Amino acid sequence: MNALFMVPRLAGYMHGCIEAFADAVPNLDVTIVSQPNAPQAPFEFPDHPRICIRDRDVFTSADWLGLVNAQPAIAYLGGWSDAAYRRVGAALRHRVPVIMGMDNLWKGTVKQRFMSSVLAPWVRSFCNRIWIPGLYQYEYARRLGFPRDSILTGLYSANNGLYDGVRATPGSGHLKNLVFVGNMWQDKGVNELVEAFRNLAPRFPEWRLQLVGGGPLVDRYRGHDSRIDVMGFRQPADLPGILVGATAFCLPSYHDQWAVVIHEACCAGLPVIATDVCGAVSAFVHDGYNGFRCAARDVRSLGRALESLMSLPNDRLAKFGRRSHELSLQITRELWVSKIKGLLAPRAGSC
Repeated sequence: MNALFMVPRLAGYMHGCIEAFADAVPNLDVTIVSQPNAPQAPFEFPDHPRICIRDRDVFTSADWLGLVNAQPAIAYLGGWSDAAYRRVGAALRHRVPVIMGMDNLWKGTVKQRFMSSVLAPWVRSFCNRIWIPGLYQYEYARRLGFPRDSILTGLYSANNGLYDGVRATPGSGHLKNLVFVGNMWQDKGVNELVEAFRNLAPRFPEWRLQLVGGGPLVDRYRGHDSRIDVMGFRQPADLPGILVGATAFCLPSYHDQWAVVIHEACCAGLPVIATDVCGAVSAFVHDGYNGFRCAARDVRSLGRALESLMSLPNDRLAKFGRRSHELSLQITRELWVSKIKGLLAPRAGSC
């Protein structure tokens, strides 16, 4: 039995979920087709005896035909933008489950309402199921004409198991560390975060800011402030150690369809600040409960959220962290595997 995954670029969390899927079905061989990763995010993936990663950019017509002729038991395509992926999906959709992953946020604009009605029959011509991350995408999936039993949720999952018994202790110690993890680009809100943090630094001398990720803003901030540690890009395997050593997490993105890193921060047991445009806040950030939401591109709004967090006494920081971990269990890698494995039933057996 074989499974096919076609993705724009392979992220560490998606590879981990696919790897867990392969482990859960001992006779399953997996082919992943992906474009090469971007230079600022050079992910390294562990070898797996039954997972083959192929470079989409060197595919020939014969290669695409070979994917169809291999007769996979299930196929996944990450979004609708790649015409070659769509063609493979269209060739398979009448034979096997063909799942399209979609993380587009439903905003209810006039354009979206019109386009969803136009796109609906087209999308269903190359897939027969849709997999979305969470609440903010559900309405879009319904508008595209997918019945409820053809919509899967929990598309993106952190590896919760990495944090079993090893979590942050945000209410302990005098020195406190606020960590950002993401691409060091302007649209991740890095400039606003640094400005807001510096504005508050005189009032909260115990706090430090840690910036983790690759990108053009690394050189702008590295070595310019003793209270700001710019670590650069790190592999996914390094992330648990970084998060567990932090006090709180912040992601002030201008836009993020989901942001798995928010889930990872919750797994680690950290209070979280995030902009309300990040899809993952719908599941993992409840204002005043385990963190604070703020407006995107707004230094003052972000500053108020940071001030609220930094003003919390240690016992409240610890309580926020425990609540984050509880919320993280809404989506797990085991649930992810269970959902896709269920589409193979009864051949793959039960969990």
